[in-house]
Amino acid sequence: MTTATASRTFVHQSVKSSAISELSVISGEYEGTYDLLVIFNSNPDKVYRYAFEDDGAALRWMNLLEDSDARDATSWGRELHRALKNGDLEVLDV
Repeated sequence: MTTATASRTFVHQSVKSSAISELSVISGEYEGTYDLLVIFNSNPDKVYRYAFEDDGAALRWMNLLEDSDARDATSWGRELHRALKNGDLEVLDV
């Protein structure tokens, strides 16, 4: 579901993953930036926050999350690990 609400959430989806249950792309702390919120299956009461390196990385995640076929075919734990390793995401709050 794509929204533009007061919570500044652009995309929020539950995902089929052994590691991750929910992902949200939201507005970052600074205007024009985007963050990723992650809820892991192993700790459903904690929200982990990451900053996207640039708009392109954020848009790529939004597109994956909005496309139901791509969303279901994506290994979200692997995608998160790849993004952290390649510098597409930076840890903000863990």
